[in-house]
Amino acid sequence: MTKGYIYIMTNPALKDMVKIGYATDVECRRKQLSTTALPYEYEVYATYETSGNLEDKKLHKLIDNLNPDLRISKNREFFVLTPEDAYELLESIAIISGTKDKLKKVKSTPSKRQKTKRPPVNFTKCKIPVGAELVFTEDPSIKVIVVDERKVQYNNEITSLSAISDSIKGYSTSGPSFFTYQGKIISQIAEETQWKDL
Repeated sequence: MTKGYIYIMTNPALKDMVKIGYATDVECRRKQLSTTALPYEYEVYATYETSGNLEDKKLHKLIDNLNPDLRISKNREFFVLTPEDAYELLESIAIISGTKDKLKKVKSTPSKRQKTKRPPVNFTKCKIPVGAELVFTEDPSIKVIVVDERKVQYNNEITSLSAISDSIKGYSTSGPSFFTYQGKIISQIAEETQWKDL
């Protein structure tokens, strides 16, 4: 059997959520995830060594059985849990099974990029003009129009990308990670323009 790890990861862009997954190389997986559209890198909060493959699925099922509302979306690995609560769940399993020595809380230091708090996305600095159409990544029928450097119009209301995505998703989000301009994620555009020198 392949040795691997159940991991708990956090990301400042995903408020009040953790990612619980499985990897044979957790650091490699962290780096893979950190290249996705989120503006911050993932941080490993804890690992739990297992002797089986994809043992995280059993933990996901346990969480679903305890409270199905904790999982953000079916077949996704994101849960509305604090890292401390997720760790406590793993710790209970480790204590019951006599494998507490396999559980490690990772003391990570935030990367240089994370130490600098990024300002809110400014459409002008991202070279996204007033009047531009932005599209919601999970439902292309949801479109908004840029009205100034920070606000958009949606359903005849002036609002923000985060307010819209929070309302759609039902939890606190980083709106620029859920909208695209000309096919590119807004937070990615900000990385290449507005936040480039931070």
